[in-house]
Amino acid sequence: MDTKQRRQYRENPSPVQAYRLHMHVDSAPGPLEVTVSATQHDVVTPECLPPPNANPGGHLSPIPTNDIPFRLERVSEAEYTGVFYADGMIDEDYHGRGICRWELIQVQVQLRATGAEQETRFIASLDREQVEQGEGKRTYFWKARYPLVEDFDAFPDFGESDIDAVPERSRPEFFSVSMETEELTK
Repeated sequence: MDTKQRRQYRENPSPVQAYRLHMHVDSAPGPLEVTVSATQHDVVTPECLPPPNANPGGHLSPIPTNDIPFRLERVSEAEYTGVFYADGMIDEDYHGRGICRWELIQVQVQLRATGAEQETRFIASLDREQVEQGEGKRTYFWKARYPLVEDFDAFPDFGESDIDAVPERSRPEFFSVSMETEELTK
């Protein structure tokens, strides 16, 4: 039996790379509740992880990932804002194989009609490049999936980023979630 303790990856207690997320919901078919607002951070230096011979069965170590929730507050009926950090994890030598470097992968928000578990999860996100370059993104969701998809609990709807791919006559059947960020640490 292996009695070695696995190193615990640590969140940064004093992050400084702050960004403000602005989110706007347009033409939703009813109320929406934010059920998840979080950043995803992954290790981007796999050479810092234990080698295959140190893992049972010789399998490669999975890339560590960590989600850090942040508070997204409603500022009007259709607008939300919150602050998150790109440097949310501590770069450190966790396995004695060199520094494990963490990077922000994405910021994600999930919305549901009332927050009930079986309702459709409308999922909008920005990737690291969009965050760093201050690019906004609008995601379109089909209103027919609100508040839920029959016979499919917690349907994950990632939406459509190109409304031009939707026939023009069908576009009124969609609502949108726009997200943009501004860096606060310049």
